[in-house]
Amino acid sequence: MLLSLLRRALFVALLLTQATASAEAPKAWAYFAWWLPDSWRTASLDQLKRLLFFEISVNGNGDISERNGWPDKFGELRQAVKRQGVALDLTLTLFDPKSFDNLFTSAEATRRLLENATALASHKDVAGLQLDFEIYAPVRPETRANYRAFVQELSKRLHAQSPARALSVFLPMGDESLLYDAPTLAVVDHVVLQGYDSHWVGSKAAGPVAPLRGDEVVTWEKAVSKATGLGVPKKSMYVGFPLYGYEWQVKGLKQRSPTIAKGVTTSFSPIAPGLVPAIQVNVQNRVQQYGSYHDPVSASTQYHFKAANGQYFEGWFEDWWSLDRKTDYLVQEQLAGIVFFILGYDNDQLVEHFLRRTTPRRGQKPQ
Repeated sequence: MLLSLLRRALFVALLLTQATASAEAPKAWAYFAWWLPDSWRTASLDQLKRLLFFEISVNGNGDISERNGWPDKFGELRQAVKRQGVALDLTLTLFDPKSFDNLFTSAEATRRLLENATALASHKDVAGLQLDFEIYAPVRPETRANYRAFVQELSKRLHAQSPARALSVFLPMGDESLLYDAPTLAVVDHVVLQGYDSHWVGSKAAGPVAPLRGDEVVTWEKAVSKATGLGVPKKSMYVGFPLYGYEWQVKGLKQRSPTIAKGVTTSFSPIAPGLVPAIQVNVQNRVQQYGSYHDPVSASTQYHFKAANGQYFEGWFEDWWSLDRKTDYLVQEQLAGIVFFILGYDNDQLVEHFLRRTTPRRGQKPQ
């Protein structure tokens, strides 16, 4: 076993060395959530390429419906990223199909959103915008065409600013909307691929949240294949990596058991009480109690247990083991990097693990 681990470590080190020699090592981005306002204080900001403020919500009228404290409540953060030379982007979100249709069938609403987005990007501490518009429902051709025209125009406006601002988009998997085509993505600077939520709280069976490969609709390999088919160069592809997991009440101890109740979101590490009321379970406590199992197909980790009341539970998450395998994949495919969601859900442990491997400090080599 020890010999096998040593061989793997040498193999990974060789891959990273080759990647550094022939291309850039994978970069690290992270989503910074307004509901964890101090998570940036313990993070290695100087090693992150980009920080994405999450989130600024837009509505069907093209207005900013919620700024979540931006920019006034985050003055210290803005100063810190500026000192460290980290790009700070704003993530614009819209998840409601009806609002999306209203927005992009109205020329006035679309114009208003363009003006609002351009104004947000013009802030002196903002390096760019990300569009996280996730519409998991059919979109009318007219609405889709108008959205694509919006992306084209927004890209022109951002690139015309001085200094130029970047534009990135989140590319969903398993959606029926087909929001993006090759010409639209060609004007985007970065594309963040959906690498998580293959299973979610409402899944009918327990399973991996961020599988590398497998039969699921959402896998890393399928996300890369989709982006490649849309003409996105690998140097522009980033894959989302969850610092959260899910736990379900299930029918038995068999892996991927059918669920019998809605699941709950888990964090990798404990979160201070009161900060995220929706997350009451952390993976590390579960693993200490019940152990964990690595799934070689999905390259994800899971646990299961029988509670004192006789109920069965199954949880899936990402850990150091799964992160290593997904880092190997980033290196092998020469993708641009990884995007952690959400900064602070791991108490910096997984993010630091990735940075130690791929972003050596002065005088060090990649592990």
